[in-house]
Amino acid sequence: MKKCEKIDKVRVVLGRLIRVENTGKARFSNANTTYYAVQVEEADGSGERCLLFTEKQLETAEKRAKRNPEDLTKKGFLVNLFD
Repeated sequence: MKKCEKIDKVRVVLGRLIRVENTGKARFSNANTTYYAVQVEEADGSGERCLLFTEKQLETAEKRAKRNPEDLTKKGFLVNLFD
């Protein structure tokens, strides 16, 4: 299988999804009670922001990754060793 070509020349590092409680649940009855937060930044180190995902959105992303294994990034040996 051909390895995907990264557009940005940066190391791939492990991230963590952090479950957070929806503090605004009472105002919106159809809102989820929890979300998954992840802190990200652009490849050049700018644009740091927090993204929130629902369980369903994570499931959709996992299905997309399984359908497109050629597009997945891989951690390098040393990064993987120290994660």
